[in-house]
Amino acid sequence: MQTGEQKPPPLSGDAPPTQSAPELMGVCDCPERSREDQFNVALQALVRGEYEAARSALAGHAEGGDAMATIEADAGQDLTDLLVRYMGDALPADASEGSDRAVLINLVLSLIDRLETNVATLGAQNAELEADLEKREEALKRLRELTLGQPEA
Repeated sequence: MQTGEQKPPPLSGDAPPTQSAPELMGVCDCPERSREDQFNVALQALVRGEYEAARSALAGHAEGGDAMATIEADAGQDLTDLLVRYMGDALPADASEGSDRAVLINLVLSLIDRLETNVATLGAQNAELEADLEKREEALKRLRELTLGQPEA
């Protein structure tokens, strides 16, 4: 089109535009967005160690009623419970650095590290208990032999 020419009239099937594209940018009245915001609020609360606020935001996220929101909220609640149980108030040393996503990933990695340490500790304790049990069973076997005067079969 040359300057000065008018735009052709819209075809009969086309509706005239009601708003220009710049006016539409950033405008969304979507209920999906508010649920997503609740989930993000919960994750940000987890990053700050505000577990009750995270639980509250996750409950709000689940109120949306769709299956995906419920699954996300349940996973978030499970993560919150694990963080409370195993991390308490301890945040990773680098919790103040980086984006919320990076901090949350580091928090989960710290949780995994702590759980692996717990598993290793429990494994060592289990080995000690097994050795102790074996010694006790040997002692009982000898005691039976001495008491009954016959070797155990």
